[in-house]
Amino acid sequence: MTNFLNQFLLVIQNSSVDNTYKMAWARAIVELSINRTEPRIYLEEIAKVMLRNYWNQTIFFDLVQGSNPSKPPEFIKEVKYLINSFYVIQGTQIPKRFELVEHLLDINYKKLVSILKRDVSWRFLNLGNEKAELYFYEQGADFILLENIQVLAQNSSLLFDSINFRWTQILEQFNTSPRVAKKVKSMDLGESIRRKSLRPFWPYLDVTNSKRICFICRNPIHEDQLSIDHVIPWSFMYSDDLWNLVYAHKGCNSQKLNVIPSQLDIERLNSRNEKLLKQLKQTELANKKHTHELELAINQNYVEKFWISAK
Repeated sequence: MTNFLNQFLLVIQNSSVDNTYKMAWARAIVELSINRTEPRIYLEEIAKVMLRNYWNQTIFFDLVQGSNPSKPPEFIKEVKYLINSFYVIQGTQIPKRFELVEHLLDINYKKLVSILKRDVSWRFLNLGNEKAELYFYEQGADFILLENIQVLAQNSSLLFDSINFRWTQILEQFNTSPRVAKKVKSMDLGESIRRKSLRPFWPYLDVTNSKRICFICRNPIHEDQLSIDHVIPWSFMYSDDLWNLVYAHKGCNSQKLNVIPSQLDIERLNSRNEKLLKQLKQTELANKKHTHELELAINQNYVEKFWISAK
């Protein structure tokens, strides 16, 4: 039992950094081992879990999963195709978790399974010049036989943490976006990707924009059309920071989607931040957390740094 678990961890720790296939495969079989006694796991089951995790990482954060961004791994190509098809069906590009939209998708699981047969199922067991004895797989078969399935289930928390850590390490080779570890962890069972209300930022933004002029179109905003925009897209930042937030019309905000701001917009944001900090220091908000974070962002030039990374 201990040797099996050590081998599994060894495969995770020594996986290739060319793409994240092994991590997605490992997560899937660990997840499928929970509350299961049958040692046979079908590749279609694995494909469904991998598709869900890749979908959620891609549609929310657009994380690059391979070393060549212009030529993504075949499985990711299928994920991107399904996401684009979903956008057509939905009529907008508002991201939604796979679990909520699976019934709307025309998924070719046969094609996904064929990719796993060719690229992942047998390669996962490769450990340098040796082969890990984690499960039995006859090349070309539709299933794996995992005799120690209960060991995976009993140690699922440890294994998820190890997989997440290694997945994050690999992703950081291909992505410059911040909070990659947090983005990977959001795929865990029971986790959810929720956008917090930005209303608490109103008192801060009102300090320099009490008339609530739209940052995008520069026209006044009626209260029922008021929203707060992340100048550098939320999908890249995965956080709500005063230095990156501005008032915008709901319509202007939704049309912008994940477009990277122009240099002019970045210059405008920097000027706004300097003016905002100066005025905040003269109010009762001077010693609040968001004000201190704004000052740090200005001193560390966050706007420029994250804008360049996003580009």
